[in-house]
Amino acid sequence: MAVKPSDEAQPVYFFREWRKRRGLNQETLAEMVGLTASSISQLENGKQGFTDSTLAAIARALECRPGDLLLWGPDEIEASTAPIRGDQEILAVLQRIEGLSTRDIDVAFGVISNALKVNKAESEQVGADGRSQLATPRRESSPLR
Repeated sequence: MAVKPSDEAQPVYFFREWRKRRGLNQETLAEMVGLTASSISQLENGKQGFTDSTLAAIARALECRPGDLLLWGPDEIEASTAPIRGDQEILAVLQRIEGLSTRDIDVAFGVISNALKVNKAESEQVGADGRSQLATPRRESSPLR
């Protein structure tokens, strides 16, 4: 399937942003995918269409997914996949979940906060040998008789 530019409002694609993020110029990218630098320029400016195979080749060269080139720039991907740290970031993520009430968010936040505290306490209890040195050792369960 080929996607062709039209006279209507051009969709915004992210070829240029991904190319620049990877530190490539148009000539280098063109060589990598078997196009001309002029084709890359026209593609980036929405003046040239592309085929599925061209899109896939460009995505491979830019180390991203074909959909990434069409839907979002590298900064958006990095922001969406970056680790979530701190109470405010956790709350912000929970608030984005459609259908959660304020009470649901409070409960979920409490569970996550407690889990993080337990994990932190356990990681601080690791001895020099790398084995857990929990303050309260876990008891082995006895077999049922």
